Amino acid sequence: MKKIFLTTLIMVFAISAYAQTSASAYILDKSGTPTNVRNAPNGKVVQKLPDVDGGYVVELLEVKNNWWRIDPVIEIYGDEDRELKLQGSKTGYWLHNSVIQFGVAGDPENVLRATPSPKGKPLKIGATYLEETGLRPLQIRGEWIKVETTDKRYTGWMPIDKICSNPLTTCP
Repeated sequence: MKKIFLTTLIMVFAISAYAQTSASAYILDKSGTPTNVRNAPNGKVVQKLPDVDGGYVVELLEVKNNWWRIDPVIEIYGDEDRELKLQGSKTGYWLHNSVIQFGVAGDPENVLRATPSPKGKPLKIGATYLEETGLRPLQIRGEWIKVETTDKRYTGWMPIDKICSNPLTTCP
């Protein structure tokens, strides 16, 4: 009995160490058309989000082949902050990572790492460069998120708490 309990406890810790958490990001769709929300990766369009002053903030829940499942309640920033409840899908709501972006909160110096760990080798990219470019999410592992710069020049890991998902301001 002790052996089973200990094995189960080890498995729980191992799974929780790599458990996926969520992260916030904003929608930045430069296509000039409404942003398509789909019922599955590359699935049927269930809702179109028109451009709004301020923009949309979404909660990223899981990723499959560059498609992110998002929480059905999204925030709309602008003159009046409000929420929008997505409708039309029983299988979830999905956005392609090409329309999802965020910035770096606080000091961007040495924020990107080669591995998802505070001990991971810092990637020398330059604080000014990271302040001027956006980041796209690729993967979440625990409290870390793998990102790529919007120009696809750099890829690395950063702590989720360093994400700035406010499309109107820089985060402290």
